Amino acid sequence: MSRPWQVLSGPWAGGGVAERIRRVRGLDPAAECLHDPFLMKDMERAVERLRRALRDGERILVFGDYDADGVTSSALLAQGLRAMGGKVSVRLPHRLEEGYGLQPAQMRQILAGPTDLLITADNGTSAAGALALAADDGLDVIVVDHHSPTEERPPAFALLNPHQVDCPYPCKHLAAVGVAFKLLQALDWPDLDQVLDLAALGTVADVARLTGENRHLVIRGLERINSRPRPGLAALLELPDVRAPEGVDARALGWQLGPRINGAGRLDRAEWALELLLAASLDEARPLARRLDSLNQERRRLQDEALAPVEKSLKGQRELPALLAFTGARWHLGVIGLVAGKLSQRWERPSLVLTRVLADGRVKGSARSVPGLDITAAITRHSSFLEEFGGHAEAAGLTVREEQLPAFLDALQEDVEALFAQLPAQPLKVDSAVDPAELGLPLVAALASLEPCGAGNPRPRLGLFGVEVERVFRMSAGKHLKLWLQAGGQRLEAVWWGHGDEEALVAYGSRLDAAFELGVNSWNGRTELQLLLEDLRPAESLAPGAVHV
Repeated sequence: MSRPWQVLSGPWAGGGVAERIRRVRGLDPAAECLHDPFLMKDMERAVERLRRALRDGERILVFGDYDADGVTSSALLAQGLRAMGGKVSVRLPHRLEEGYGLQPAQMRQILAGPTDLLITADNGTSAAGALALAADDGLDVIVVDHHSPTEERPPAFALLNPHQVDCPYPCKHLAAVGVAFKLLQALDWPDLDQVLDLAALGTVADVARLTGENRHLVIRGLERINSRPRPGLAALLELPDVRAPEGVDARALGWQLGPRINGAGRLDRAEWALELLLAASLDEARPLARRLDSLNQERRRLQDEALAPVEKSLKGQRELPALLAFTGARWHLGVIGLVAGKLSQRWERPSLVLTRVLADGRVKGSARSVPGLDITAAITRHSSFLEEFGGHAEAAGLTVREEQLPAFLDALQEDVEALFAQLPAQPLKVDSAVDPAELGLPLVAALASLEPCGAGNPRPRLGLFGVEVERVFRMSAGKHLKLWLQAGGQRLEAVWWGHGDEEALVAYGSRLDAAFELGVNSWNGRTELQLLLEDLRPAESLAPGAVHV
């Protein structure tokens, strides 16, 4: 049965389709700019301390993270500060051996070495224990982060995080790489355009909202990548499995380049990705790009290996729990977050995937959530069971001892069940109903003005109402459907991926409503409009703005 639909706009609202969608989403060109970096709390302290370090030749250590946001943040800071004369080294933790974030053991190692100033990148907000050691030893730490803060402010010299309760910075959705970019902007580095590509890549790969300042960073960064790509990205774009024939867009960042940067830290050393992004030549970058591509292929295999039995068990259940929680004996730590994300997306409920890959009696877990349910807040309420945890509303990571796991899962499941029951039904949002006369290749070009699309600004979903099925056949041994629809005198080609079992719904002569993304099909020298179907249902009368059950 089709989900309820909510039609947000349509021809009755006036203006073209792209204009209507822009209006409903509140995409404000005036907000798509670089804000004053000194609006961010502690920015003046951070800049003053960094200028002193640069002036006095102090040894600066950037302590990053192993994911794409952490790697791009670290690369951006290293490149910019080195260009300003800074003596900068970078350390990235190993996912399997050290885990996420700055730990007390790591801080003790740093304090024993030659470091005069420490900058965290994509971590540090929840590292109170490690930062207390630094403060006791007299080491200044500048935290560059975007994760949800705890109630107690960490004892850092400066905390740059727009999510602080009393931080007035207007763009709250910066990824860590965006916060790092703001730090270089505040330092008045004149060559900011050289790192816009890193800002764009980290922002999209971390699934940050593509609105406001993030949108500006990604647009400018894509311009840089498509005109003057750094050697590391140029080497990735040469790979046979990376396809961006019409230029790199946000989708290519999220689905082609980002996973390969992430893959290094998921399965091996994140330093491979860092070295790629900072490579000075194509000759240096190409073997690194091939290594990252190989790791990404292995990541896909491990992800599918973990996901298959979980999906099979869920399909056999009549009623699903509010929290999908699964523990594997030896699932690779680098893919459990991806598996959790797939589960939440497909089954539309929070998920927690854990692995016993550690040998010391501890279990590592990764959680993903759905809109309206803050999974990190829920986990925090039961943190007495945990050794480590952190994250934000949509995603979290945690470590728990084996003996504490059953009690923790019971408490979290009960908590999530209460929260999930309060969530309103999530209808399928149709950005705009369209008149058949509005459909055509010019509309594809007009919708491109909404790019970059991604989190917070998804690809537009359109709706046609009362179309007639003229022809249908099944593709790929019945897995998919291809249809020809009649609407307003137009014959439209449509494909419905993964819905070969819905053939009865789309019988010849059926009148249907169609929700779809608009695409093109280029073949044999011809380019034609194609509807990429997301939902079909028996035709209903359309009431503007109503939720259609």
